[in-house]
Amino acid sequence: MRRLALNFLLILVLFVGIIMAADPECSYCNKTIEGNYLSVDGKSYHEDCYRDHVQPRCAHCGKVIDGKYALLNDEMYHPECYTNHILPRCAICDQPLQGKYYTDYWGNSFHESHSSELSECHTCGRLICDELTGGGYELSDGRYLCGICNETAVTGDFLLESSLSYVLRLLEANGIDNLPDDIPITLVDQRKLRQLSVSYSDAMHGFTDHNTQTRNGHIVSKESHIYILSHLPLTMFRAVLAHELLHVYLFERNLDLRSDIREGFCNLGSEMVYQDTPSEYAEFRLLNMTKSQDLDYGYGYRKMSGLLDQRGWRYLLETLDDIK
Repeated sequence: MRRLALNFLLILVLFVGIIMAADPECSYCNKTIEGNYLSVDGKSYHEDCYRDHVQPRCAHCGKVIDGKYALLNDEMYHPECYTNHILPRCAICDQPLQGKYYTDYWGNSFHESHSSELSECHTCGRLICDELTGGGYELSDGRYLCGICNETAVTGDFLLESSLSYVLRLLEANGIDNLPDDIPITLVDQRKLRQLSVSYSDAMHGFTDHNTQTRNGHIVSKESHIYILSHLPLTMFRAVLAHELLHVYLFERNLDLRSDIREGFCNLGSEMVYQDTPSEYAEFRLLNMTKSQDLDYGYGYRKMSGLLDQRGWRYLLETLDDIK
């Protein structure tokens, strides 16, 4: 009889345990759950506890997320909130940037399609439109100029004399002196520049024509004439002028260098101007030079710039004839 009572007690304990196991505790409020409940990631919740306190909410609007969501930096968003409020927007059309898009040097992000719809500024690379550049226009030689670059574009003689004085002083400060200060400078379009140079390339923005007069086999005079593309922003115009003045320097000293050494050396003049001009545009032009794949204006420049950094201007000017 006693054994029967013990067995009954054991069965009762097991039955109570089963009943208690059927009513789990809510992982949020720690109270027993009676009736329906939700199980998420191995945890149980009252339906209202989960909805009001645990269920993920959109990091933008704060409302409960049901179904699909977008995840960014461990934050969850409704797809509509993510598209309309979190995605970056196109700087041109102000629509969300979904899929492939570009970001230019100036930090402007835009849809890929705009790059084929709009023209690119010849001197700064921006897409020409009211939103990015305040408009722009096409020059007679086929180049495009944006409104920003047009603000300082050199189009007449007004800035030629002051630019020549500035560049000559800059060159003299680095030991490049005794250059003529009366060299004629003419602004030309791209077609004329192409006609002047038998070795024209897209990397060229200027050309210097040299003329030597001799008498009885002896040089009696040397003259140079510099031609530079019109409508270049002032900083770029001065950099091109410095490049061409170094061609005059080589000509006056009868230094006939290999093309990559010659153009690389002359590009040090452009480098000098850009480094002397604290502006984002100067940094952009200098970056273009350091990334150029042109054999003369790119590789030649980087070779000469590296040599200048290692040995300085005095060594470079004294050993130009020996550089291989």
